[in-house]
Amino acid sequence: MSFRNAVNLSHLCVKMRVKPDDTVVDATCGNGHDTLFLAQIVTRGRVLAFDISPLAIANTAARLKEHGVSHRVELCQEDFRNLRAYVRSPVAAIMFNLGYLPGASRETATKAEHSREAVETAVNLVRPGGVVTVVCYPGHQGGAEETHEILAVTGGLSQKEFEVLKVDFLNQAHNPPLLVAVYRLEGDRA
Repeated sequence: MSFRNAVNLSHLCVKMRVKPDDTVVDATCGNGHDTLFLAQIVTRGRVLAFDISPLAIANTAARLKEHGVSHRVELCQEDFRNLRAYVRSPVAAIMFNLGYLPGASRETATKAEHSREAVETAVNLVRPGGVVTVVCYPGHQGGAEETHEILAVTGGLSQKEFEVLKVDFLNQAHNPPLLVAVYRLEGDRA
């Protein structure tokens, strides 16, 4: 796996923390790439995938069906701020890929205050030893503000409970996406 971009790095972070029988969440399923990735690593587990867009849900459903993993995924056309209503017990990983749905109108994009609220919820839903990944796009309209909000909320987390990593690409042009990975510490490490 290459370090080519923030999405590849988010997959690496998740893969290191997730086991085949875990429950995981894709908070922004979009076109289904992260949902498919999660469904392929939790071969005996379950994926909850969220998106507010009916098009995103349809695109994700088609991708999952094409790869024969639909049975592992529950698709929820729902605002990611409502994760707590669906996630009943701690999960191994929660992935966010912020911004807009590629190939669709840019008017339907994640918003700074909503993303902040969703990430605040997510870090409390992930189990000890689990991870929350957030891919931010500071280059799109509203993306710099959204990235600022994500960095503020994750940077303020207690170092006794969490390790927070920010990875960006220094030599790429045009405000490349960056990754924030939040690891919830296990009891003996806290």
